[in-house]
Amino acid sequence: MGRNMFTFCFVLSLLCGCCSSLGCKWIKDDLYKPTSKETMNLLKHMGKEFVKERAHMHIPPKAYKMHKHMKLGDNVFEVYEAFLNISKIFNLNQDSVTTWNSTALDIFRNNLYRQTKELRSCMQEMKYSDNRRSSEIKTLESYFKKLEHFLENKNYSAHAWEVIRIQVQDNLERMDRFTAHIRTHMMDNSNV
Repeated sequence: MGRNMFTFCFVLSLLCGCCSSLGCKWIKDDLYKPTSKETMNLLKHMGKEFVKERAHMHIPPKAYKMHKHMKLGDNVFEVYEAFLNISKIFNLNQDSVTTWNSTALDIFRNNLYRQTKELRSCMQEMKYSDNRRSSEIKTLESYFKKLEHFLENKNYSAHAWEVIRIQVQDNLERMDRFTAHIRTHMMDNSNV
């Protein structure tokens, strides 16, 4: 019995070691890219209104960048948090977005959900810094709160949604580049 238990524990430790070194398969195997591309295209073609006003909210400069004090898992967590916040915004007063194609909007929301779900799954395989709630993530959360307040203050008007659409499109493009950078780091680390 002792030998069987030792063999079982040994095999289990090998399997656990393999799984934890995989990193994030969703990003590493570039499965993220097609969904991301479709999500950005949907958002790009949903809005058609001319925006006279720009929201005076800019993506925080430290967002979506690799930082020395952050581990790879922290970067995946940052992208995950951004998707959570974007999903939250697109679930606010959804009936007010009447000028957009409802089918495209549903697909867009489903893609956001899928990306959030896949990243949450990835995070179980990652290593993190001691303080995952870094100043970068807190600043990013504050930025998304400003977007929510902007929509609310503008009574969820079509014009306000158009401003938000442009802001979110910029975020998704940056997140896409950031995720490609994360993927490169994962690939470099797997060859070590």
